[in-house]
Amino acid sequence: MEKEKSVLSVLYIDDELPAREMVAKMLRWKGHEVYTAGDGRTGLQLFREYKPAVIVTDIIMPEMDGIEMSREVRKVCLNIPIIIASANWHDRYRFDLENLGISHFIQKPIQLEKLAAAIESCYSGSDV
Repeated sequence: MEKEKSVLSVLYIDDELPAREMVAKMLRWKGHEVYTAGDGRTGLQLFREYKPAVIVTDIIMPEMDGIEMSREVRKVCLNIPIIIASANWHDRYRFDLENLGISHFIQKPIQLEKLAAAIESCYSGSDV
């Protein structure tokens, strides 16, 4: 018998509106409750308000980037899974991301199955 997947609340932060809408729609189709933001500052506000189970964020965004937002989240919650979804992966971010305990990195453009697997692995203890 297949284990039933639990519905999770996901905060998805991306400054590109078409990408944000597409990923939110796909995550909702998978059964997740989704909150979206276009920048890190708004994402941080939504995190404080809704206490999502998982955060998925881009790195480079206006107002507050994904790394700074993740630092602020870690001041409040050390164990929330944070997944970076970005086309801008460079070694210059590696140190910050490792120190922040980032759960996974997903290369953009996002493939739903890879993102879904990363989210699921945050709760199953397996690696993607």
